[in-house]
Amino acid sequence: MAPGLPSSRGNGSLSVIGASSRACSSGTCGQEVYGSVRTSAEGVLPRDVSRVGWANSRQPSHPGGTVPRPLVLLIGGRSTEHDASLHSYRHVLAEVGAEPERHEVVAVVYIRRLGGAQVFRRAPWPVDEADLLAGPEIPTIDAVRFLAECGAFVFSLLHGTEGEDGCWQGVAEMFGLRGSFGPVLGSALGMDKSLQSAVAASVIPDLRCPPVTVVRRDDIASGVDRALAELGDRAVVVKPNRMGASLLIEKLTDWDGADLLKAVSAIHEYDPEALVQEFVHGDEHSCGVVEQHGEPVALPVLRIQTEHGFFGHAEKHRHGLAGVRVETSAVARRVQRVSELLFRELKLFGWSRFDFIVSGGELHFLETNTIPGLMSGSLFPAMLRAGGRSIGDLIDACVDAAHGRPAVSKHLAYRIEH
Repeated sequence: MAPGLPSSRGNGSLSVIGASSRACSSGTCGQEVYGSVRTSAEGVLPRDVSRVGWANSRQPSHPGGTVPRPLVLLIGGRSTEHDASLHSYRHVLAEVGAEPERHEVVAVVYIRRLGGAQVFRRAPWPVDEADLLAGPEIPTIDAVRFLAECGAFVFSLLHGTEGEDGCWQGVAEMFGLRGSFGPVLGSALGMDKSLQSAVAASVIPDLRCPPVTVVRRDDIASGVDRALAELGDRAVVVKPNRMGASLLIEKLTDWDGADLLKAVSAIHEYDPEALVQEFVHGDEHSCGVVEQHGEPVALPVLRIQTEHGFFGHAEKHRHGLAGVRVETSAVARRVQRVSELLFRELKLFGWSRFDFIVSGGELHFLETNTIPGLMSGSLFPAMLRAGGRSIGDLIDACVDAAHGRPAVSKHLAYRIEH
């Protein structure tokens, strides 16, 4: 038992892929479930990738060939992005199944929407939420215990709050979970749009960040008044400070205090801080970064096109509302350089995605996403494909990044006399 643990594919439309043949969506998955109860049924390769290279990590060979790396998928989560996690999981499960010589899923740990967990230890793996909920529920801490003791690398697909905001990263640090978690600080900072923009502007002086007013739940009237005074004559984007998937994001063109109050009130049910940000007219560019040999490596840049010039929640998650293409211009190369620098300065780990608006020759930073969506139609898999890479390459890079984290001593006794 781990110390401290208690006993008890590229058209730009955004879509979802079906699960692999090893997955189960029939509601009749035969699973061995961890816990006190078990069921009886058994176009272009970017300069950065070519410069640094990708690790070709494999387990040691044996007479039968390469041993696949055992992998646990951590999915679901007590988060508003629970559904995104399940869709990412289905695509990752299919991609891992397509390269069985590289990785073998040995368990799936599902965190329920309202807490509690199921741990599945045998294929066929459940893919529908009804199947994921079919096994006996165990306390989340028992799932943590399993993750600490299982001996496999944990690839986390917990999007959003309590997934990529430092919560599970802290759990991993305290209980010694081996996986794609990384440090708490970078994850927490990567979830806070307001703070990450402040850091970005301080480390890259010529990087623009759109003007923004923060409207807090405990001071909503004052916040709305400030936003009116500072941005009332401009189109704005209203969005949560610490949520992803462009949930509850809204563009306001001709607006007043009542319009803004309605938009921020909807956000405040889920996030105590709403951002009112100036809408920047321009072309949205997105760049993925993967940590390789301890250095951030930029993936190909995607230019995003929508009918109304706004890449919101619907445009990200519905077919035909957005198109993407690989951008290879001088602007794209600058986006790559800035993304690599921000990855380092924000103290991020493993992988991330950076979003910008290019307007009038200037680069405007929007945000980073430290566990971006891995659905078949999501931006990050498209970036991997454009660079000739796969989900398997991403997982191997995360394994290498985890192995490369320097160990630090936490035991230092000293004398106190008063």
